[in-house]
Amino acid sequence: MWQWLDDRFPASQLARKIGANLTKPVPAHVNWTFTLGSALMALLSVQLLTGALLMVYYKPSAGEAYASVERIITEIPVGWLMRSLHSWGSHLIIIVALLHMARVLAYGGYKRPREVTWMIGVALFAIILVFGFTGYLLPWDQVAYWGTVVATEAPASIPVLGPAIQQFMIGGTEVADPTLGRFFVIHVFVLPLALLGLVSLHLVLIRYQGISPLTRTDEPEPAADEVARAGGEPFYPHHTLKDLTTVYIVMGVLLTLALVLPPHLGDRADPLVTPAGIKPEWYFLPAYQLFKYVPEAVGVHAPPLLLLLLVALPLVIDISPERHPRRRPKVLFGTAAVAAIVVLLGVLGHLSETTRTVMGTRYHFDMRGVPHPVSPTDAESAPEYPATE
Repeated sequence: MWQWLDDRFPASQLARKIGANLTKPVPAHVNWTFTLGSALMALLSVQLLTGALLMVYYKPSAGEAYASVERIITEIPVGWLMRSLHSWGSHLIIIVALLHMARVLAYGGYKRPREVTWMIGVALFAIILVFGFTGYLLPWDQVAYWGTVVATEAPASIPVLGPAIQQFMIGGTEVADPTLGRFFVIHVFVLPLALLGLVSLHLVLIRYQGISPLTRTDEPEPAADEVARAGGEPFYPHHTLKDLTTVYIVMGVLLTLALVLPPHLGDRADPLVTPAGIKPEWYFLPAYQLFKYVPEAVGVHAPPLLLLLLVALPLVIDISPERHPRRRPKVLFGTAAVAAIVVLLGVLGHLSETTRTVMGTRYHFDMRGVPHPVSPTDAESAPEYPATE
């Protein structure tokens, strides 16, 4: 069979080239953090598989979406597990993607000649976020519906084109059946095609260019024999085993979360009843909280601007030839400062509009996340958390 295929397609030549590429030594500084890309690939594969299985039974209409999700959970064999894997996978993907980008940034992996690889990675991260945004509405429960209502109101503040953009997003004047249909098509067709295309190009560039060394970009990159003499080991089998170990651990974490903490399905969406304490998913909380401190027109531009800054990082921001982390303190400090602000906004967004007990004293966190002591009279009636938590 191999000979039959080789006569009609250069299978043996392709196999030799792939084998030579996989056995190239990788730089000695490559550690376990370099396995995060493989873990991310595994999680994306699980998402595509579970998403395809859920799509078999899901009905993308306002009248049937909620009931179809209920049926998946209660009637379809292991349907609840597939939905749980898909839900938790969306969270783990963003965490692993952020860690993977942080590793690339720390080791200067975005520098010449790998700028295009980095830009594709940033585009993939943006696609992952849009996956989370469009998939959030699909269960059509109260939290998903009203969370989408709040999120789709933000583009309206964009000067001139804002109202038209909002209307295009939701397919009318309010979140309704056309919105669900549009989000479903984007979630299951447009985004997966874009994801598969960019991931394929990303992997080809990584294997073609190899893992970036810690040498300066104005110096020739060390040849394979130099890397081997400096302590580098072949990608296969040494680092392949590391990658598989990380994938095994991440898959174990995903399955454990899916089994122990299956996602809750709330009440059916009701456009006439607005529940209290509606907030987006944790990865959108920083943007959600930013709107409370700055004008809406400024807040809506902040997330795209941050992604554009990441794209511009190797082009105009960090143009020095140094790759080693110790020789790039300003860039790493600046990145850490931005990351700290984003995390702080997320924490404030999580705490805002809740009442909590801290060291024996009850506090109510206002919409800006500022704590205010609750008087004993109010403490008797104030709930510890809003009804949605």
